[in-house]
Amino acid sequence: MIQWMHVLSMASLVGVVAGCTDSSPKAATEPPAVAVRFATATIQDFPVKRTYPALASSPWQVRIIGRVEGWLESRNFKQGAFVEEGQLLFVIEQAPYEAALLAAEAALSEAKAQHSLAKIIVGRNAPLVSTGAIAAEEFDQYIANLAIADASLESAAAQVVQAELNLSYTEIRAPIAGRIGATSIDPGTLVQPGSDASLLCNIMSANPIRVNFAPSANEFPEYLAKWTKDMPLKAEITIPRESGWKQDGDITFVDNMANPNTSLIRMWTEVPNDDSQLLPGQYCEATVTMDVLKDTITIPTEAIVQRASDTYVWVVGSDNTVKETKVEVSHRQSGTAVIASGLREGERVIKTGTIKIRANGTKVKEAPPPLAPGEMPPSSDGKKTN
Repeated sequence: MIQWMHVLSMASLVGVVAGCTDSSPKAATEPPAVAVRFATATIQDFPVKRTYPALASSPWQVRIIGRVEGWLESRNFKQGAFVEEGQLLFVIEQAPYEAALLAAEAALSEAKAQHSLAKIIVGRNAPLVSTGAIAAEEFDQYIANLAIADASLESAAAQVVQAELNLSYTEIRAPIAGRIGATSIDPGTLVQPGSDASLLCNIMSANPIRVNFAPSANEFPEYLAKWTKDMPLKAEITIPRESGWKQDGDITFVDNMANPNTSLIRMWTEVPNDDSQLLPGQYCEATVTMDVLKDTITIPTEAIVQRASDTYVWVVGSDNTVKETKVEVSHRQSGTAVIASGLREGERVIKTGTIKIRANGTKVKEAPPPLAPGEMPPSSDGKKTN
């Protein structure tokens, strides 16, 4: 009996122990999905562009130089202002040149009178030579006097023209429209041709404006191939950090040799500059469209993962797990990568957050959009805080 009760006690103890250990261990907790940003592979036409540093210059520059000597009487412009073609800029004292013109005109009148007299004498004596009333030698002298009078008349007329020119040079007008530079010569200064005092100012035309840039000589065969096919190459001109200004122009000049020091080939285009926002001497950028790839698969360059010599992307499956996929990138430009192989249209890839992914099969989810400047993050209940 005691033995039987002992067996029951052992059985009960075993039951109690079994009851304590009957529950199964908790299943391992699944790691949370990694928050990333997605992008979708799309098909589009992709322009292949090349951007070069560029320098603006004036296509037409004129140095204004005094051509006659005299005291500068007036300066009729504001330095740095825009001047129109034909606008009066400077006036050099005119009185001496007006007097010289009057003297030349008087000399011309005298020469005309002398010429008329010599012509009358020849006409009057010509019939007398055949009758012997006048010696042939004397008549020859009349002919010579008429020739001298002709030459004197021409010389006097030339002196009048020169005097008129000199007087016209006292008024200096703008030969072109453009922006006028600084000048160090003030009214009252003696203008002297052939000296430093003869340079009065300079004018630069800036509309249209010329933009110079220099591709590498190694790129020249590609440019040559375009020109051989009579395909005009255009350059898009922009000003860094000035997103509102953009102009297009044809490449109109290619130098006939490369720079031996840099192996670059100088080219330029001319673009409208109506607002004068681009100044001669200002740095800008020239972007040339070399080709347009049709119907290519593109993704953001942020999605590209580089490992040694291989290129990968993390492709997101329908179950939001990722798979490392090798791709071939043919072009990268302005934040966009052209995929030659490895992706299909519509496939999702991880755009940002690739550094968080360590292995295939990782669960991912779409991260919330970034906060706008000054925007407060959402609270724990999902509502944005004030």
